[in-house]
Amino acid sequence: MKIQRSLMLLAVSYLVAGPLLAQASPATEKACALLRPAEIEAVLGAKLDRPLAGMAVPVKKNAAHPPGETLWTCQGSAGTRDVTVVFGAEPATPEGQAQLQIRLKAPQERLRRMGYTLKESTLGATMCWTMTPPAAHGDEPVTFGTTCGGIKGRSFYSVSVSSTGAGDLLGVEKVKLLADKAAARLP
Repeated sequence: MKIQRSLMLLAVSYLVAGPLLAQASPATEKACALLRPAEIEAVLGAKLDRPLAGMAVPVKKNAAHPPGETLWTCQGSAGTRDVTVVFGAEPATPEGQAQLQIRLKAPQERLRRMGYTLKESTLGATMCWTMTPPAAHGDEPVTFGTTCGGIKGRSFYSVSVSSTGAGDLLGVEKVKLLADKAAARLP
């Protein structure tokens, strides 16, 4: 069950990250530095099962992305919940700013195509959504989750907390607390 939940969390984090290729890197601590373990544990109501694990992900090169751009992710589990932090940057151009907006909306569209129901809310400058899996999912593992994110300067960020049961779904206000802390620490 824990492996299925971890696989689903990984799949959701790749949805947030977009079509990327994963690669281990010494820079993996960048996303993990945005939240302290004690902050995560306080909001999730459980101790982390193991230290946070980060990953640097090279962005797929295209006309909108010059070579060398990277997206950073960080993942951890606490009890029945998983947390994922994602952040990256776009060029400081009008096109880059437009791409930031697309990065925040793209995961929602992918989840809707998969049959998830999303409830969106905007709290100040933070955009949040709660996802509920489709009723008919067969034997496939599903996840419930709440994501909050936004844009700060050239950076975009999101914090997602997922679980395998609706009873473990964390409210938008709590996930926003983590997202606000992460945003405050962005470079």
